[in-house]
Amino acid sequence: MTRAVETMGKTVAEATMTALKELGISRDAADIEIIAEPRRGFLGFLPGTPAKVRVTRQISSRDRAEEIVQDLLRYMHFSCQLHVVEEKSVLVFNIETAGADGLLIGKSGNTLSALEYMVNRMLQRENSRSRKVVLDVSGYKSRRDDFLRSKALSLAEQVKSAGQQVTMEPLGAEDRKIVHAALRDDPRVVTRSIGHGGVKSIIVAPATDKPEGRSRRRRKR
Repeated sequence: MTRAVETMGKTVAEATMTALKELGISRDAADIEIIAEPRRGFLGFLPGTPAKVRVTRQISSRDRAEEIVQDLLRYMHFSCQLHVVEEKSVLVFNIETAGADGLLIGKSGNTLSALEYMVNRMLQRENSRSRKVVLDVSGYKSRRDDFLRSKALSLAEQVKSAGQQVTMEPLGAEDRKIVHAALRDDPRVVTRSIGHGGVKSIIVAPATDKPEGRSRRRRKR
């Protein structure tokens, strides 16, 4: 779909109408830039110059997000179908691949997370008020979240039974949020993240007698 055209006419209005007709949109759905005003010829000897405008089709944040996701997937040589669900300030894209789910997801979801980060960065650069985009592949994230919650609850029971802390494998920020949230309301354990960079491990430990200390540790992501 063409997003912008440049047209000329005797007047700015004529050039604009030509562009709107070519794009098949109304004036309210367009951004109009006047490139050149029309000029008359000099004493009939020199020809005049026409007006020139650039008219751009306005695009919604959802459409722009979908455009970016499709372009990136195409550059990565994935043949996909997108299903978009709007949830308040979040756009959830569920991606269906032609048998390449594992390749797009990557180890522990790393490829999918990197793609999601890139999409959101591109949208934020264009518009700081853009809605957050969440990418999923055939329901992978829902299954991953359920797995992490189940594992967190199992480790908490282990900690309470043995009275000793355990350390989970390194996780990304979104995965750590799932674990912290799963154990937040258990008064007998505390969680904290250790390590540097975007990937850190989570320690699940017996709660102390100092609730304020527990609260401070819980906030470390």
